[in-house]
Amino acid sequence: MFVNMGFVTPRPGKEEALAKAMRSFAGALEEMPGLLAVFVLSEEGGKSLVGVSMWSSKQAFEEGMKKARPPPPPEPFEQMRAAPPTTRQFESVREETPNRPLSA
Repeated sequence: MFVNMGFVTPRPGKEEALAKAMRSFAGALEEMPGLLAVFVLSEEGGKSLVGVSMWSSKQAFEEGMKKARPPPPPEPFEQMRAAPPTTRQFESVREETPNRPLSA
């Protein structure tokens, strides 16, 4: 399994617009082969948003990101965020069990 996490801080007053744009992007990923799950999360207190996508492999992630066609955001991401996002990526360190649901 491969996990991509993008952390972004909205500009003041742009929290909901940025969250909506991130949800639209997440929706565009939902039909991509190899996607296991996708979430947009808000930090307690609303200081940061996190986009999380879980994939069957790094290759599936890379191909999905190339093929995804999200609708254009209502305004450029650069105008909605305080700074460029920070991205972290993770790979599973144990063998996956087929047909076993993901657990929290």
